[in-house]
Amino acid sequence: MRIIVGCIAVALAAAGVAHAQKLYRWVDGDGQVRYSDHLPPEEVDRARREISFASGLVTGEVERALTPEERAEAEAEARRRAQAAQLQEKAIQRDGVLLGSYPTEADLRRAYDERVGLLEETLKATRIGIDAQRQSLMSLLGHAADQELAGRAVPARTRESVVIQRAQLDDQLLALNQREAERAALDLEYRDTLARYRELQAARAR
Repeated sequence: MRIIVGCIAVALAAAGVAHAQKLYRWVDGDGQVRYSDHLPPEEVDRARREISFASGLVTGEVERALTPEERAEAEAEARRRAQAAQLQEKAIQRDGVLLGSYPTEADLRRAYDERVGLLEETLKATRIGIDAQRQSLMSLLGHAADQELAGRAVPARTRESVVIQRAQLDDQLLALNQREAERAALDLEYRDTLARYRELQAARAR
């Protein structure tokens, strides 16, 4: 390579360009290797080597420019890597908090028992509210049925109350379903947290 570059340098010097500081080497669109003391504008996106004119040594390399598709993929990959790094950092922080907050498994169990207790109280209150709402709705429906059986029109106020009571009951049933889902999720969370806690304690003991 140095011999070839040296010959090219001699040729360029003979051509009156000995003042050049470096040479460029690249492969053009036809697969031909090119050398020059300046880079043509149409070749700026190609991969190339920069070579010292004086020593013939490679002083730098430039990768070819990415296509728009390659650039988009590279940016997407960079975002994925950044997100993965953030998730890993958050996981490390959570592990630190877990070990720092609960010296023993018993402490961890007590913390979850407190959360379970609060959620169970909420479930109990919600069920009581649903039972009361059902009783109220049944009373209204019974009153409306009595009116119809007696051949009288159901008062508009009663009809409106039935609609309102039914909507409130539906809301409470939805809330109950959500609380029950939270209760099940809390059990899964405790199981996973306990497993991770044991892994961290075992790693710390090694």
